[in-house]
Amino acid sequence: MTEDLAPASNPAPQVVQLRLSEGAARLVPSAAGAALPRIDRVTSEPTDHLAPQRIDRAVPTGPLPAPGPHRSSGDAEAPRGRAGLALATGSLAFVLGTVNVTVTNVAFPDIVRSFAGVSDAITGWIVSGYALAFASTIIVGGRLADRYGRLLVFRAGVLGLLVSSIIAGFAPGIGVLLAARAVQGLCGALTVPSSLALVLPQFPAGRQASVIGIWAAAGMVASGIAPGLAAVILEFSSWRGVYLAIAPIAALAFLGSLRFLYETAKRDLRTPLDLLGVIMGTAAVFLIVLATLQGRHWGWSSAWTLACFGGGAVLLPLFLLRSARHPEPLFDPRLFRVRSFAVANLAVALSMIGAFTSWFLWPLFLTGVWGYSLLGVGLAFTPAPVVSGAVAILSGRWADKHGFRGLMTLASVFATAGMLWLLFFLDENVRYWLALFPSTMLFGLGLGVLASHLNSAALADIPAASIATANGVHQSLRYGLAAVGVAAAIAVLGGTHEVHLYNWMWLLLGALQALCIPLMWFGYPRGPASAR
Repeated sequence: MTEDLAPASNPAPQVVQLRLSEGAARLVPSAAGAALPRIDRVTSEPTDHLAPQRIDRAVPTGPLPAPGPHRSSGDAEAPRGRAGLALATGSLAFVLGTVNVTVTNVAFPDIVRSFAGVSDAITGWIVSGYALAFASTIIVGGRLADRYGRLLVFRAGVLGLLVSSIIAGFAPGIGVLLAARAVQGLCGALTVPSSLALVLPQFPAGRQASVIGIWAAAGMVASGIAPGLAAVILEFSSWRGVYLAIAPIAALAFLGSLRFLYETAKRDLRTPLDLLGVIMGTAAVFLIVLATLQGRHWGWSSAWTLACFGGGAVLLPLFLLRSARHPEPLFDPRLFRVRSFAVANLAVALSMIGAFTSWFLWPLFLTGVWGYSLLGVGLAFTPAPVVSGAVAILSGRWADKHGFRGLMTLASVFATAGMLWLLFFLDENVRYWLALFPSTMLFGLGLGVLASHLNSAALADIPAASIATANGVHQSLRYGLAAVGVAAAIAVLGGTHEVHLYNWMWLLLGALQALCIPLMWFGYPRGPASAR
């Protein structure tokens, strides 16, 4: 019988295995010459009542951190405080990934005006370039983190975001700006999966949903507040100030990684990574997202669009087949044999199409139909993400104790009701408190739970060694399908602001969201993850 003992009072413990055989105990250090921690109590009680390790939570290796000003060796409260600061640091990385999208949407008209004479097909890459780079490489970012070191990948990504944000802010021409935006997307793909994988091992397994809820809530609140802040910056400065404002956030995240994060990945480089699979998987996602983003410019039936969709459709199954047979794949398809992971990812595909498409349509409706200013748009939507963030945190405690099934079903009902409210009440008449505000509150209550805890639900039964990779897959679905939803909205509206076209979108998105109700109730496992 083998039991892993890791002192809870130290944020970077050594792994010590206690082998009990015929009443004799033998301590085996995790590395030759490593100092053994003191064991205050050893129990040899039978552990047959414990289920096999569902989550082999990653235990960090390497030397114990020397006591410093942030942690004294005798301070019992230091680990909890350190874990909280680690969560804050990881949350900043998720904030960087989300606000890069929302602030650019607000600043986009000002950017276009500053590059007069540049065609729409080129300026569109300011938004599309980031989305394409992020969505097509986030699985690679997660896999690299699990294999080569989460902390190394995280720091590289955050530092890259810092530098690329400064370059974007001072870009002398459109070419430099487009390159900086692509680098921002690549670096975001490195930081988002690794950020969560660095934070989770610092908390007990029973608090996983709460931790992911806080992590996701930070991104939701930031993405909701950022448009209003970007509008304020645009009132007193220009779009350059919007990108330069991202740099201090990246710098703070980088400093936090130096002080509060430690390596949680178990590096194993004995088997070479499937580089051909990396190319195939990245190319498949790249081609599909590219065709989705550019189809409206190229024409949906053009040779370029069809070639990209066709290439992605051919490469994707070949990539999955190769990954199933390779000993060290980019992505292990067996993860989808985990029921909670498969169901939650299907639910996130249905929900996030509605979420991201609504966040795209609402500002268009308010400016194009109701005549709101950009600042008015930002203020109109500020309450919803604040409510979403609060709900995400509170619901995490419920999920830790009772599981995700009922919670996600109820959240889907709220989100569906928010969509249908828009369908029945939103029209040309400016009635914010009757037509829009109730919908954003319903939507915020529902998506506050879904956007955060579908992530928790997907990772609940995933082995810790694969957390970053699985999170990369989840985020890739989330943001890749967001591009599909936005492209569909643009195609339906056709450059107009006809209310009946918006109504068709509310109906479509509401129907997709409604599918999550039976999916989560009948498909997701019962009870908390710790009880399965």
